[in-house]
Amino acid sequence: MLDRLVTLLPPGAREALRTLAARRPVRLPVGLPPRRPGAEATILPGLDARPAPMAPLHPPAAINDNPLQALHDAVERDLRASGHLR
Repeated sequence: MLDRLVTLLPPGAREALRTLAARRPVRLPVGLPPRRPGAEATILPGLDARPAPMAPLHPPAAINDNPLQALHDAVERDLRASGHLR
């Protein structure tokens, strides 16, 4: 919501707000102990939270090389099942 409001301001005012926001420290919620500078919020210290490299994604192997033949076989199977073809 604030992002949309900032777009309505002239560029000079936007830059002034960015500068002001960069100078102002972030307030922590009440009741939390102050963190030391450089301390990162981690679940487990020493745990590398970077995403692992992903294996390359390959398309699935072809089930049938001739889709027209597969259609022909399916129609023939249905006609035989219904008794129209012997």
